[in-house]
Amino acid sequence: MMANDIKTTLTDRMAGFESFSIALDESTDLSDTAQLAIFIRGVDKEFTVTEELLALQPLKGTTTGEDIFIEVQKVFTSSGLPWSKLIGVCTDGAPSMVALCKGFIGILNEKATELNVQK
Repeated sequence: MMANDIKTTLTDRMAGFESFSIALDESTDLSDTAQLAIFIRGVDKEFTVTEELLALQPLKGTTTGEDIFIEVQKVFTSSGLPWSKLIGVCTDGAPSMVALCKGFIGILNEKATELNVQK
């Protein structure tokens, strides 16, 4: 019940976000499964800041920039987060995150117009 209450509270707060940023971190757990942690930090009209772990997504198989982008897109869709309110992304320096062509950031920049993201 507590987990559902926390999820409901976060969902309600996210609905009121004027803008938000995300932080991504990918690491491998003890069972050798890559896990993508997605943290969100958003601000509403009253300048109330909310910072929470949004999702922990397992990455099966490969951990390319495209794989990471697909998982983030799934989380945004299931959470009702509009790409147009995304104002910042923080990652580590891993090539799968920051490579200009095939990293998450490169793919996000490439698809920015399609996703209605302002650069």
